[in-house]
Amino acid sequence: MSGSAVGRADGPDFLCVGLQKAGTQWLYDQLQHHPDFWMPPIKELHFFDRHFPDGRVREAAKRYVERPDRYGAAKLRNEHAAVDERSAAFLKLVAAFDPRESSLEAYAGLFRAKGSSLSGDITPGYSTLPPKTIRAIARRLPDAKVCLMLREPAARLWSAWRMRCERDLLPWLTVRSFRRFRAFAERPPVVERSYPTVVAAKWAEAFPGRFRAFFLDDVIARPAETRAAILEFLGADPDAGTVVPPDFNRKAKSRAVLPGAAAQSYLREKFEAERERCADMFGGAAKDWPGRPY
Repeated sequence: MSGSAVGRADGPDFLCVGLQKAGTQWLYDQLQHHPDFWMPPIKELHFFDRHFPDGRVREAAKRYVERPDRYGAAKLRNEHAAVDERSAAFLKLVAAFDPRESSLEAYAGLFRAKGSSLSGDITPGYSTLPPKTIRAIARRLPDAKVCLMLREPAARLWSAWRMRCERDLLPWLTVRSFRRFRAFAERPPVVERSYPTVVAAKWAEAFPGRFRAFFLDDVIARPAETRAAILEFLGADPDAGTVVPPDFNRKAKSRAVLPGAAAQSYLREKFEAERERCADMFGGAAKDWPGRPY
């Protein structure tokens, strides 16, 4: 089935609900350049886990409305898809969006520009949604699929901490501070997204037969094969060419800072049982996680 098909249901055709730091940017880059897809020009919509449109989303739409040429040029410089008529319509819709009108119907309406193309919402924050909200989404979008990108939980949490430090422009010594890392790791929102088996269970229950998990391990080891598997799951042509290769990684230049001894001990205690549960639930690459060093 290709993006040229007609009669698609309204709303997104899929949601990628995380995990944060598990390859969601890679997925967005692959899909925004695939001919079967129209992807919103903003990767993470955060419709259900924040007050939509949140500051980042609102500012992006505002920048387009005020300076469309500059916005479009910046997208191209950063190797994103061009801002076409559909993306322009989406950004104008977001800029004029009234938060008081927020509803599942309004959410579905954000994707009206997709036409006959496949489209979706890649927002890792949805991994923390409560089951009640997830069930409501499943009822409103009875044909939508859900994918979850998986990463070994200790490595994922440490990567999330490094990202937080980079965003806050914290120095290298702060990144290595065990006290600050532990405080971050024990914040409730961080804990909620740290256990892949819990996230997968609630989404798979609400989307039976429409849920599938994929591994960052496979993206790294077998990018073309993994890309094809995801495209087939989403109903797209796995053989269609794109302007980015399957191993495209816009974050390849990120500096690696490894956890110290105290952080490694903490991660071992925190995730030893979860790594075993992941191996049992997901199989595949997760089978190697219990024996992986921290």
